Amino acid sequence: MCGLFAVVSKGKALPASDVREGVARALHSIRHRGPDAEGVYCDPRGRFALGHVRLSVLDLSAESNQPFWPACGRFIIIFNGEIFNYIELRDELRRHGASFRTSSDTEVLLQLLVMFGTEAIDRLNGMWAFVFVDTHTGEVIASRDRWGVKPLYCLQATDAWVFCSEVKGILSFRSTVPPPNEDAIGLFLRFGMGGELKQSWFQGVERFPQAHWARYQCGSDSVKEQRYWDYPTERNISSREEALERLESSLTDAVRIRLRSDVPCGLTLSGGIDSAIIAWLASANCGAKMHAFTSWFPPREASELPRAEQIAARFGHNLESYLQDNVTETLSDLRQCIFHLDSGHASPAVVPYLNLCRAAQRSLTVLLEGQGADELFGGYHQFACFGGIDQLHRGEIRSALQTFATVLRVDGLPNTVLDLLRFTMKGLYLRQANRWGALKLLSSACLDADPPALRSLCLGSSRNLEDALRYWHQYNLTNLLQYGDAIPMSVALETRCPFVDRRVVELGFSLQSRFLMERGRTKTILRSLASKAIPVDIAWRLRKDGFVNPTMQIIYDQVRVHGWTSRGMQIALDLGILKGPIRARRTISRLTQSAVFRIHSLLTWLELFYLEPKPVPPNVA
Repeated sequence: MCGLFAVVSKGKALPASDVREGVARALHSIRHRGPDAEGVYCDPRGRFALGHVRLSVLDLSAESNQPFWPACGRFIIIFNGEIFNYIELRDELRRHGASFRTSSDTEVLLQLLVMFGTEAIDRLNGMWAFVFVDTHTGEVIASRDRWGVKPLYCLQATDAWVFCSEVKGILSFRSTVPPPNEDAIGLFLRFGMGGELKQSWFQGVERFPQAHWARYQCGSDSVKEQRYWDYPTERNISSREEALERLESSLTDAVRIRLRSDVPCGLTLSGGIDSAIIAWLASANCGAKMHAFTSWFPPREASELPRAEQIAARFGHNLESYLQDNVTETLSDLRQCIFHLDSGHASPAVVPYLNLCRAAQRSLTVLLEGQGADELFGGYHQFACFGGIDQLHRGEIRSALQTFATVLRVDGLPNTVLDLLRFTMKGLYLRQANRWGALKLLSSACLDADPPALRSLCLGSSRNLEDALRYWHQYNLTNLLQYGDAIPMSVALETRCPFVDRRVVELGFSLQSRFLMERGRTKTILRSLASKAIPVDIAWRLRKDGFVNPTMQIIYDQVRVHGWTSRGMQIALDLGILKGPIRARRTISRLTQSAVFRIHSLLTWLELFYLEPKPVPPNVA
């Protein structure tokens, strides 16, 4: 787990001294991602330059530092992430005659690309962003993992392609900050969208697409881009016994290979079934007793702490909990989160997550997490609405009534009806996005931002649940994974998610949807598996509360009492992103908590990146 930087010339040779100084600035700006080693290579012909900062996790020796070369000296790679099936791939390469001088997954990745080219990429099981160069031909290949676990940003300048693990590295290399991207900012302010979008908050800087590779040629502006993986199209596993057997097997091995590490590993515990299953499999099937971490907020009896304690004790893990309640620290921590995200994020969970990562990093370097299960197995209650409509369409009236009765019992009639309406009526969805006064407070460019395909509900289809699951997994999950990388890496901590193992995902999208929801109970196949070892009150707990924390309330109270941050507001007004009426006290008093949180996040981002000197790192606690 590291940070990478690359620049590839489109035409003339890159100026050697300027490039070397620019790469040094870029690596300095992302050094938090890799405090253990730093490496730079500038092509003597000025065709490309590569930089890397390393967080040592596998093969801690200097031999595995990057940029990494094979013995022949022809190829070179920089790589951020982990290839979890690298041992199996290394054994296969050895059967083809390959030899290795390190025990790292980086060398395995490089040898795979040398031997099989881009066809090797779909054989990887892991999380990655890499840039690979054939120094003889000047061919450059870049790729990003299937679900965007690892970040890769790209700027297509007039003279070069510039890549980095964080936007601030590109800004530092260019020694300039481009104008704000009001389209991306508008989608954030109105819809809460972020990491699932192609565009960043900076004009011209985009996210490299997940599940893709691209081929570039030094000295040319041509590029060939190709998707190397897609979701299964048929849900053809119809046997419950087969589904349970394969689910346990694939999840067990997903946990096992994510425990491959030469540094200490731990896990997060939320009190829900996803992290509980990881705690169980790590302990019972893999023999690992680990340090576990959780965040909680008073009152204790209403928090997830008691359930997290119960799971930790049951499987022999040592639990450390963190309580967030300091206003000053919350404001400072949110500022740090925004700096490392290179943008705002709609989830207030970023702040307690930062503090959990700080606590974990004091004793370990790798953290296993339960992210990805809800989007794969239908854990959100909206999925029950989709499933109920599908049951009605198939004529399963009794099942549909049972489904909606469960949903009404958990969510209540108003919330259920509103969910159904806004997923069938785009006009209502858009009106909801503007209900806090966006039409009077945002620039026309922000208001013109049109979201990509919305989550939809079609009364004439029986595939609503299947379509919703793919949408959530492909877009919403990626947005969550964005901060699941940026926040831990801000303190040099690596996170690993067994539920986004390739085999687990492909299995999940091959299960018939009836295994995911029964009588309004979501994630039933996963609950059935959990029942083998996890207490029933946790495995079959119906209500899924979000990660409740006081961050949004703290920001809301601060803005209502003290007003907006003046420097950030002045920049927003000068740039025309916001309109003058937003400064009025009466306007603030009418805004929702989520609107205040998002606007405050925007103003903080403007202060961090558009005041001199820029970008300005906040103080690290």
